Amino acid sequence: MEKRDKGLRPSLFIPSILCMFVLVAVWQHSSAQAKVVTVSPAGSASAQPIYGVNFITSAEDPADEQQFLNGQATGAAWNRWPMYWFNIEQSEGNFVWGAVDTAVQGDVTYGFKTDAILLGTPPFYLTSLRHSEGSRRITVPPTRQSPLALEAINTATPVGLYDPIFTDGSDIPGLGKNINPENRWARFVSLAVNRYKPGGVLAQQNGWPAGAGVTHWEIWNEQDYVFFWDGTVADYGRLLKVAYLTIQQTDPDAQVILGGLSNINLSSVANPNFYNDLMALYDADPLAITYDYFHDILATHSYFYAWNSWYHVWRAQNTLAVRGLDKPIWLNENGVTAWDDYPGPVWDPQSGLRATMSEQADFVIQSALYSTFAGADGIFHFQLYDGCGNQPAGTDFPPHNGELCDEDGQIPGTDFPCAGDANGLFRNPPDAVCFRQHPNPESPRPNFDAFRVLTNYFTGVEPFWRLRPGGSDPANGPQEWIAFYQPATQSRVLGMWARFGQAETAVVPTTNQSGQGLLITPDGITETVIAQNGVFTLTLPAATNQNAPWDPNLYAIGGRPYLLIEQDTLPPVLSLTAPPFAEYHIHLSWSGADDGSGLVDYDLLVAVDGGPAQPWLTQTTQTTAVYQSQPFHDYTFILRGRDRAGNVSGDTAVTVPTLLLPEKAYLPHISR
Repeated sequence: MEKRDKGLRPSLFIPSILCMFVLVAVWQHSSAQAKVVTVSPAGSASAQPIYGVNFITSAEDPADEQQFLNGQATGAAWNRWPMYWFNIEQSEGNFVWGAVDTAVQGDVTYGFKTDAILLGTPPFYLTSLRHSEGSRRITVPPTRQSPLALEAINTATPVGLYDPIFTDGSDIPGLGKNINPENRWARFVSLAVNRYKPGGVLAQQNGWPAGAGVTHWEIWNEQDYVFFWDGTVADYGRLLKVAYLTIQQTDPDAQVILGGLSNINLSSVANPNFYNDLMALYDADPLAITYDYFHDILATHSYFYAWNSWYHVWRAQNTLAVRGLDKPIWLNENGVTAWDDYPGPVWDPQSGLRATMSEQADFVIQSALYSTFAGADGIFHFQLYDGCGNQPAGTDFPPHNGELCDEDGQIPGTDFPCAGDANGLFRNPPDAVCFRQHPNPESPRPNFDAFRVLTNYFTGVEPFWRLRPGGSDPANGPQEWIAFYQPATQSRVLGMWARFGQAETAVVPTTNQSGQGLLITPDGITETVIAQNGVFTLTLPAATNQNAPWDPNLYAIGGRPYLLIEQDTLPPVLSLTAPPFAEYHIHLSWSGADDGSGLVDYDLLVAVDGGPAQPWLTQTTQTTAVYQSQPFHDYTFILRGRDRAGNVSGDTAVTVPTLLLPEKAYLPHISR
């Protein structure tokens, strides 16, 4: 059997992890961003999130059966990988699809949906480069080449991008229109979509069932970073617009994803306001509103600092909201590399932007909860195996404790580094291109167990509320609590962890009459716990990761998180306020609270002079009302509340007598 190289990636994605180094130096936790947040599940959109993994297979590194089975074992439904234009169109007009065919067929065979990234300008379509290789070397902080990074020539704006999309000289899709071959990007996009869409060329050739094929197309990757896109914001705006309108013509049912943002906050190499700038550009485009701002989904990336997974999604939501837009947001690169496992620098516990394997697993849970609470609809881990990480193809060495390193961090006499990136949910197999000497090859790391916790338990959830208790400031205490409601099980899913370097005691009121909950740790261990006196008392382990190079006091990853899942069987707690007496108008106000699933609505009944109660307001979300009364009666108002789980409160009642006061009877008598 022919030996297969695993782990080889053409260089495409410079590590998004760099963004943590710069962005976090500016955006720290603040009390303004840490206030208690309450979200009503009744107003939530579709249940969240979907799960994916990068590089389960790809055109450049086709997976064998074991790799696909490991991908399935994660519980992820999606595989994200690049379709490199320069590897497909190998000379002008010469399209070689074989490797991509194999990868797409693999996804279909093993039941994965594909997030297909279209990127990489062929060198013969180069226009010009704004950033030379030399200037990049001068302005970019020391970093490593990424498994997804593009060569400079492949980041260029392609020839013909500003030519009309269609042969009729327009950019507007329409029945029977043809793609203009002079717009090389439009031609490539059209050919790729037509080949891999459900019912497309490959589907017909291979007899795929209805609906099988690529339905989601991501347009470039980290275009806010010069290592991926050398053009301007306007150039990318044109690139995305051309792709969107081309895909509308070729497969109107397809979804277009705006390429994942790196979120690097360093103006010499990136634009931290890229999405805002792009949307402002589209504001002036008369076609933008008609064509939904030329994207259906926004993608963004987050590494190392768990809280940023909330921030990046929140910021994108704001950009959409000011335009009245509501689009799905995918966190489709996400993770942190481990230092304490091969091929990481196991001798260096202070290694910047890295974590222990335990902290790496904790990040998986915390990042998912942060981003989902902010509104993320999809979470993708980067990546299934270590591959070559950010190191050159062919990098390999036996496990060691630093003795193989020279003073520059290289293996003496070679151009290879002496340590690598342990990103994967699985270690590399023994026939990989890189890092093939782990004593337990192709075995899962603890972050795999954490990811499985998510795909098993954290599904179909809706953001509910968030607290930071445990300190003098209830909005910014040392504990992080993030709650979600799971409609299918009528349960509350509560994530909790310590934010800082001290263990914390969490005291959590139960949401069900039996006081029973399921406690889950990132290693997948579950325990049935029973509340005492109506509360669970849990010890949250201290945070330990202080590997942020910009701030040695920052805990970039919180302590070990817990998930506490309880079915909500307790009714809402209500209050009803009315005046002690009235005449013709009775002013009422009421409120309710339900921390288990969320209060949905109220019923308000009224009984006159002890008679039977009659419905007045039914399934209302109002919290104030005025009842028209008559004098000399007793009006009894009865309030009931209902929560998302269907629990109905007991009656809360108040009686208001009505009088007819003599005119001016309320004025004091004054003698002179």
